[in-house]
Amino acid sequence: MGKLQHQYEQIERRVMSRMDAALRFNYQVISEEMALKDPYDPHFVLPRYFLLLTELDQFDQVLHNELKQLNEKDQQIAKILSLFNQKLNLITGTMYDSIVQSMLPTPEQINLSEDGLSFFTEHAISKDSYIHVTLSHPDNFFHIAAIAQVVYEQYDATNHYRIGCYFISLHPHDREKIAECLENQAIDTP
Repeated sequence: MGKLQHQYEQIERRVMSRMDAALRFNYQVISEEMALKDPYDPHFVLPRYFLLLTELDQFDQVLHNELKQLNEKDQQIAKILSLFNQKLNLITGTMYDSIVQSMLPTPEQINLSEDGLSFFTEHAISKDSYIHVTLSHPDNFFHIAAIAQVVYEQYDATNHYRIGCYFISLHPHDREKIAECLENQAIDTP
């Protein structure tokens, strides 16, 4: 872990593309031993809404890949399955609107990059601590679990702490989702 931190300290944090975004965010301070686990390990407290949305994302991704392959073999069956998937998306969308929305936490302002994040909290988290985080984009562009190490904590005038940390465990496809979101933000920014 010390080697990762040393490499990170040699890179200027602000060189990476960053975005300020309102994200659904949960964190828990964890031990160094827990920091070695996969961010999606069942030992972590993952909110139910997060698990549901993550599973739906994975299902969509697998289905999309399978439909591509099936389309090469039998376009008619692929089209029928695609229509079935559209109906399923409408059903899950309705469930999401009526049930899941009530479970979701209010989005918080997070500063995010491919390498880390910073956020505000009422509680101090000391430098070098490890935290497990879940991040969900309010428009469902991504639902990510990661493990991060605190690089700094700063107390501000609003009686909150700004906590800065870098990811020590983030799945490559989750990093790609963040990169895509950062790229889209750069395109959308006038």
